[in-house]
Amino acid sequence: MALDVTSSSMGAAIGLRQAQGQADFGMKTLNQSAQQQQQAVTSLLQPAGSSAGGNVTATRGQNLNIVV
Repeated sequence: MALDVTSSSMGAAIGLRQAQGQADFGMKTLNQSAQQQQQAVTSLLQPAGSSAGGNVTATRGQNLNIVV
């Protein structure tokens, strides 16, 4: 009987350890995603001309009529 309790406790401990590892991985992934989104927003909010590439013009407050 004691062996059954021990093996059950070990199984539970292993399961909890695996779950903690998966949770840590999930949090790391979410953190990386949040950092990438923050970098994208930061680059989009840079003033015109400070961006490294392309022709970027400020269009805040302007109506754009784009016809394709």
